Amino acid sequence: MKYYLRSVLPWLSLLVGLLGTGLAAYSIKLDTERNEYRHFAIQCDEIRLTVESRLDAHKQTLLSAAAMFDASEGVTREEWRRFVARLRSDEHFNGIQGLGFSVWIPAEQLAAHQARLRAEGFPDYTVRPDGQRDNYTAIVFLEPFSGPNLRAFGYDMYSEPIRRAAMEQARDENKATLSAKVTLVQETDKDKQAGTLMYVPVYRKGLPGDTVEQHRAALLGWVYSPFRMGDLLDKLVSNHEGGTKVHVRMRVYDGSTTQAENMLYDSAETSSVATDNSLPTVEIATDFNGRIWTLQFERIAGTQSSIDYSKMRIILGAGVVTSLLLFFLLRSYLNMSANAAKMAYQLTAQLRESEQRFRLMADSAPVLIWLSGTDRLCYYFNKVWLEFTGRTLEQEQGNGWADGVHPDDYQRCLDTYVRAFDRRIGFSMEYRLLRHDGEYRWLIDTGVPRYADDDTFLGYIGSCFDITERKQVENKLARAHAELQQFTHIAAHHLQEPARRLVSFVQRLRTHMPTEQLNDDIALSLHFIEQSAVRQRALVRDIQLYLAADQPRSKTESIAVAEVISNLLERRAPLIRETGAQVDYNGVCPVYFDLPRLKDIFSILLDNALCYRHPERVPHIRIHSESRAGRALYCVEDNGIGIPAEYQDRVFGVFERLQVHDEQDSTGIGLAIVRRIIESGGGSVILQDTPGGGITVVFDLPESKLSVLDNQALKH
Repeated sequence: MKYYLRSVLPWLSLLVGLLGTGLAAYSIKLDTERNEYRHFAIQCDEIRLTVESRLDAHKQTLLSAAAMFDASEGVTREEWRRFVARLRSDEHFNGIQGLGFSVWIPAEQLAAHQARLRAEGFPDYTVRPDGQRDNYTAIVFLEPFSGPNLRAFGYDMYSEPIRRAAMEQARDENKATLSAKVTLVQETDKDKQAGTLMYVPVYRKGLPGDTVEQHRAALLGWVYSPFRMGDLLDKLVSNHEGGTKVHVRMRVYDGSTTQAENMLYDSAETSSVATDNSLPTVEIATDFNGRIWTLQFERIAGTQSSIDYSKMRIILGAGVVTSLLLFFLLRSYLNMSANAAKMAYQLTAQLRESEQRFRLMADSAPVLIWLSGTDRLCYYFNKVWLEFTGRTLEQEQGNGWADGVHPDDYQRCLDTYVRAFDRRIGFSMEYRLLRHDGEYRWLIDTGVPRYADDDTFLGYIGSCFDITERKQVENKLARAHAELQQFTHIAAHHLQEPARRLVSFVQRLRTHMPTEQLNDDIALSLHFIEQSAVRQRALVRDIQLYLAADQPRSKTESIAVAEVISNLLERRAPLIRETGAQVDYNGVCPVYFDLPRLKDIFSILLDNALCYRHPERVPHIRIHSESRAGRALYCVEDNGIGIPAEYQDRVFGVFERLQVHDEQDSTGIGLAIVRRIIESGGGSVILQDTPGGGITVVFDLPESKLSVLDNQALKH
C-alpha cells in the first residue's frame, strides 16, 4: 500500500499541478478576453456617439433652414443659395448631398405651380412622376444646384411610399425624421450607395399648430437633406490608415434586425474581409426620433489589435515548469523518505542481530536519525545528529535532545510527537534545533512507527533534514513586506512634520516681522519656502495614497456616488464660487466599492478639472454614468485646457505633469493613483477629448444593486 502511494502521489501531484495551471491559464485567458471585449465595446460606443452627433448636426442645420422660412415672408431661390453657401456644408457636414426645400402642392394648384417655375427660367420644368394624385410635392430648392442634384429638381418625393412615410411623420409630429433605406434620385450606376433622407416640416406663418390636423392644414413644405450612407459615415471606421489596416468593421442596418436587405452601410471594402472570432460581435441600437439603426461591429482578423495572450502563456509555461519540478522533487523526496524509512526498518531488524552493524549503517546515512522505544523516550541518535548538536549520546537520550529545541517550538513539537505516538501514525513537523556553533537551524522531522515481523510495536524511527535556507527566504519575504508598510507610515510622518513646521514658521515670521523689514525679496522668499513645504506635504500624501491604492481601506459596500460627489463639492465650495464653475452629476450609478478609495478617485478628478480650467471659459464639469454588464461606466467631462493626444497615456505615469506652475501643489501622481485604484477593482481608465475642448476621463467600477432612483443628487 505504501509503495503504491509512493508511486501514485508524484503523478497525482503532477496531474493536480497541470490541472491547476490549466485552470489558472484559462481564467487569465477569460479575464484577458473580457478586458479586451470591454475596451472593444467602449470603442464601438464611441463610434455610436459620433454617428449620433453627426445626425444631430445635420438636424440642427435643417432646423436653421426651417427657421429661415419662419423668419421670412418668402424665401427666394437666391436667398436659399446664399444661405446654403454660408453654411459651407461640404466642409463641415460629411455625407450631405445637398440642402433642399420641397413645397406642398394641392392638386388644384399644380398647373399654377408649374407655370410659375417655368416663368422663373425653367421652361422644361414639370413635377415628376406624372399621374393624377390628390396632392403633390416638388423639390424646388436644392443646393448645390448642379451635377446629380439636377435630377432631383421637380421630383415628387411624396409619391414614393418610403419617403412619404417619413414626410408624414415629420409633418404630423413637427420634428426631424429619417426615412428608411432608399435609393437617391441622384444615384448613378457608378459607386452606388444606400441612402436616407432627413426631413423637417415648414409651416405657414400665423397659423395654429398644436394638433395633427392643424399641422396638416398649415403645412408649407419640408426642408430636407439627402445622404449617401457611405459618404455620411466615411472615415468613422476607415479600412486603411497609413497603409495599415485598422481593427473594426462596422455595418449599419435600418431597423432593429440585421437582415442583408436592411443594410445601409459596410465599412469593409469587400464582404470577404475576414473577421476575428476571438471577440463576440457587438450590436448597438441608436434611435433618432423613432428611427432605429442597428450598428454591428466586428474586429478584423490579422490586425495589430489582436488579443495579447502573453500573460496566459507565461502562467501556462511557469505552471507546467513548476508542476514538473514539484513532480521530480516530490518523487525524489518520497524515494528518499522511503529509502530512509526502509533503511530505518532494516536497521531495526538487524539491531537484534548486530547493534554495531546498525550503528554503522545509521551513521553513514546523510541525515539526522533517531530511535525511540515504546515508552516514547529516545535512546539512539546517529553520528550525524551528534555532530550537528555537538553533544554526546548520553546527553541526548531520553528527553535530553529536547534541551536543544527552541523554546518557542518546544510545546508544539512535543504535542505533535505525543499525538502521533498515541495513534501509531507517521508525522512530519518543523522546528528549530540548536547546532553545535550556537545557531538555531530549522529542521523538518519525519517519524514513522516501527514494527517487528510479528507486527509488535517497537517504537519510532525518525529522520531530519536541514531546511534553514528555505525558512530564511520565507522570513525575509515576510519581513520585507512588513518593513515596507512600516516604512511608509513612518516616512510619511517624518516627512510631513518638517513641512508642517516650515509652513507654521513662515506664517509666524509674516505675523511678527516688522513691516519695514518685510520687503519684496523677503516676502518672495517666505512665499517660496511656504509653497515648497506645501508641495512636499502633498507629495508625501500622494505617495501614501499610491502605495495603498491597490488595497481597500474599509469594508466594500454599496455606495451612493451622488452623495460622495455632493460632499466633495461642499469642501470645494469657495473655489467653485470663485470660478463660477458648474457641476452636473444627476442620476449617477451606485457602485460596490470601499468609500475611502472612491472618494480619492472623484476628489482627484474634480481637483484636476477645477485646477486646469481654461482661462477664457467658465468651468463646466459633467459627471454621468451608465450600467453595462454588471459594471458602472463613468464619464467625468470638463471644458478645461485639455491634454494633447500624444500625452494622454503618459499622464497616468507617476510624476507626470504637463502643466508645471509654482502656484500649484500638483505632484504628478494623481492620475497614477486613479488608475491603480480602478485597475485593482478589475476596471480600466482612458482619456478622451471633450467635444468643444477639454478632457473626459472614462472608467468603470463594480456596479451596486442599489437603485439609481434612490441616489438622485442636486444639480450644482
